[in-house]
Amino acid sequence: MTQVVLYRCGTPTDVLCPCGAVARRLRKLGVDYRTERVARRRSERPEIVELTRQNRVPVLVADGEIVHDSKRI
Repeated sequence: MTQVVLYRCGTPTDVLCPCGAVARRLRKLGVDYRTERVARRRSERPEIVELTRQNRVPVLVADGEIVHDSKRI
């Protein structure tokens, strides 16, 4: 079974940011995923830096593959 995790900002809606666009697309495609909200401050995102060596979201992790550009996701 594929494990998919979407690391995204804390914005409560799926309309205002690239993270929301990725969430909408995953739902449209019927992908079962888990959401992990990250800190609002980029300096407080060590888990994202560890995964991608940068501090921006969204980040999608699927079966060990890490994608960190909303257009590539």
